[in-house]
Amino acid sequence: MHPKLRVAGLSIGSNAGLTVVELTIAWYTGSLAILADAFHSGVDLVGSLVAVSGIVMALRHADSRHGYGYSRYENAAALIQMVLIAIIGVTVIEEAVRRLFTGFTIQITTLALAAVLGTMALDIGLYRYISRRGDALGSSALQADAYHFGTDAIGKVGVLFGVGMAYLGYPVMDLVGAVAIAIVFLATAFRMGRRNLEVLVDAAPPAELLERVRDAASHVPGVSEVHSLRGRMSGRTILIDLVVHVTPGSTLESAHGLAHGVERAVQQAVPSVSEVVVHVEPAQHDPNLDEAHAA
Repeated sequence: MHPKLRVAGLSIGSNAGLTVVELTIAWYTGSLAILADAFHSGVDLVGSLVAVSGIVMALRHADSRHGYGYSRYENAAALIQMVLIAIIGVTVIEEAVRRLFTGFTIQITTLALAAVLGTMALDIGLYRYISRRGDALGSSALQADAYHFGTDAIGKVGVLFGVGMAYLGYPVMDLVGAVAIAIVFLATAFRMGRRNLEVLVDAAPPAELLERVRDAASHVPGVSEVHSLRGRMSGRTILIDLVVHVTPGSTLESAHGLAHGVERAVQQAVPSVSEVVVHVEPAQHDPNLDEAHAA
C-alpha cells in the first residue's frame, strides 16, 4: 500500500473512533460544545474519505486525458473538506442561538471532562504525525487532514472551557464554547480553502520561487536573457514556462541542447518544479513575435 494511503487509513479509523466517543459523551451530557466537536470529527471522517479518493486519483500517471497528471485532485479533495468544515461551523452557531432562546439542559461529570481531555491528547498526537507525513510525502490532502486534527485540538480548548464552566454551574458557557469552536472552523475553512483554490485557478507560485527560477536559467552558459517567465501549481509541484535568448546564428542542435540545460538547471535549483517548457529565441528578432509570450 502506498504510504499516503496508509496514513489516510489511520486518519479514517481515528476519526471514526473519535466521532463515536464524542457523540456518546454529547448524548449523555447534553453539551452543544461536545456535540459540535463530534460533528467536527464526523466531517473530518467524511473529509478523510474524500482525501483518500483524491490521493488515489493523484497517484495515477499522466495520460491522454490528463497530460499534466492528476495531482490537482488532491487540491480538489482538500477544498471539499474545507467547505464541509465551513458548513458545520455555521450550523453550530445556528444551534447555539436556538438553544439560547429556547432553553436547554446540560449535565457535566468528571468522567466527561476526562474523556474530553483524552480525545484532545489523541487529536494532538494525530496532528503531529499526519502533518509530518503529509510534508514528507508532499500530499496536500494529508496536510488538510492534519489541519483537521489540529483545529479539533484547538477547538477542544473551547470545549473544555464550555463544559468546565458548565460543571462549575454556568451552563450558558457551554454555548460560548460551541461558538468558539465554530469560529475556529470558519477561520480554518477560509485559510485552507483559499490556499487550495489558488492552485485550482492557476495562481502564480511565490515571487521568490520564480526569482530563483529566473536566476538559475540566466546562469546557464549561452543564455543572454530570460523573459516571459510564468508558473502554476499542480498539487505540490510547480509547472514553469519561460523564454530565453541565445546568440543569433546558433544551430538548432545547440539551441535544443541549451533548452535542456535550462530545464536541468531550474529543476536542480528548485526541486519542486516538475516540468519546464523552454522557448528559445535569437537575441535579435522581430519584436512582434513576442506578443504570444507577453505576460
